[in-house]
Amino acid sequence: MERSNDRLVAAFAMVLREKREDAGLTQEDLAERADVSARFVSFLETRRRQPSISAVAALSAGLGTSMSQLINEVENLYMSDDQVFE
Repeated sequence: MERSNDRLVAAFAMVLREKREDAGLTQEDLAERADVSARFVSFLETRRRQPSISAVAALSAGLGTSMSQLINEVENLYMSDDQVFE
């Protein structure tokens, strides 16, 4: 069964990039804080990878926010009627 959801992946990518930039972090800075590779952060932000739940936990910590706050922002964007995904 295919579990990919392009709209959800796009929403996560957009929120991750926005939160990272709002925090004044480069991809490398976030990667170091989250103990992941900068390439992984880049792949998430460009929709080439989907995060695992453990990656969401690490990225949230790296951003200084809670997992629930990060996912809530993703969900709000995902559920919006915005045409940002087109």
